[in-house]
Parts: sequence; C-alpha cells; structure tokens
Amino acid sequence: MTENDDKPTAPFDNGEASPPDGDEAFLIVNGVDLFPINQAVISIGRRIDNALVLNDPRVSRAHAEIRCYHGRFVVFDLGSSGGTYLNGQRVTHSVVYDGDIISLAGVHLIFRQKNLPRPDLNKTATF
Repeated sequence: MTENDDKPTAPFDNGEASPPDGDEAFLIVNGVDLFPINQAVISIGRRIDNALVLNDPRVSRAHAEIRCYHGRFVVFDLGSSGGTYLNGQRVTHSVVYDGDIISLAGVHLIFRQKNLPRPDLNKTATF
C-alpha cells in the first residue's frame, strides 16, 4: 500500500445546499427504521450531535457523512477505526445508488432513493 492510496483523487466541494426535491432519499437502519436524508450533509456516528446517532460500540463517534453533490449522494468515511464499507468494499468516499448497503463497522444501512435509477441498470433483457 502506498502513501497516496487513501487520498481522494479529486477535490470535493460542498456541492448543493440541500438535496434535490422529489428524490426522497432515506436510509433503512437495522432493517426496520427509516431515516430521511433531507439535509445537504448527514453526519453519522455515536455522538449525540450527529444527525443519525448509532448507539453501537463498533461505530466511531464521528464515523461517516452522506453528502448531496449535484443530485447524487456520496458517503464519506471520517477516519473511523472500524471503516466504512459500500457493498462489501472498504471506501474512503463513494457515490451511493438505490439499494446499496453501507456498513459502518458492521452496522448495516440500506440506501434508498426514488427517481434516480442506477446507471448500470439502464438496459434490460429482451424476451
């Protein structure tokens, strides 16, 4: 592993001031709880000042953020000890799509978003 492996490949600004209207993005927490993503930045961690508080000792106090950027949502790891995983792959930051599973040190969050299909699912099989 080289020194530059964990560094972003491009600068990342604050993006939009709020999520786009009508996208109705949310997280499914613990398989049953719904958490709406209705702010430009959603902080996630154990600390009570996070937007989404996860009371699990595996989760860092300030573990991750989900940010809205030009109509897309991006998950960022904040240097957590347990890591942030997207569909099983450890990430420092990554765009998330409808149905993706975000794992914060083993705590699973399912990202759901209406009105924006995954780009890799544009083609369907013909019968």
